[in-house]
Amino acid sequence: MAGDKVFTELFGSRAHAALESMYLRADNLNSHTHTTFLQEDAAVAGMLHAYSATAARDHAPRTNWLHLKYARLQIFRFLAATILWRDILGFIGENLLEGDFYIAFLAVYPQRRGRGHSKTLLNHASHLAWQAGCSRLALDVDEHNTIARAAYQQAGFEQVSASKEVQIENERWRVLRLAKPVERS
Repeated sequence: MAGDKVFTELFGSRAHAALESMYLRADNLNSHTHTTFLQEDAAVAGMLHAYSATAARDHAPRTNWLHLKYARLQIFRFLAATILWRDILGFIGENLLEGDFYIAFLAVYPQRRGRGHSKTLLNHASHLAWQAGCSRLALDVDEHNTIARAAYQQAGFEQVSASKEVQIENERWRVLRLAKPVERS
């Protein structure tokens, strides 16, 4: 499940402009305030986008309003995509417990993999969670993404809820919620 596919479905040709605008604002879940970039040799090697359950609750209304705003000229596309994606949007990042710190995206460029960057980003997420007063890291992962699942399990994450199957067009996804206690830094 690639984030770019979700946003392209929601915003169509306006996806890039919408995400750029939301990224620059501080009052929504797509904001730069929730993003950390990892650099290696003066180049971006990976990124982490994460926030507390409290931030998710506080910023969700503004995020939803911005989604509607940027879909304004494509409202029928937005409504159709929302219906199409309701299972995903209703599961990913939802059902967070008080004290959760949610890892929405963790990515490392393929050419930079195998150098411990995922571990560095997960350690940083744990530090951010600790600073935010959170007690647990949580994330969602595609059940069939064995590389990501292995990396998360090696980092101490365990499955905390049954897999949820969602269907998007002709694709089926099984999404798992993984979590682990925050390590105090």
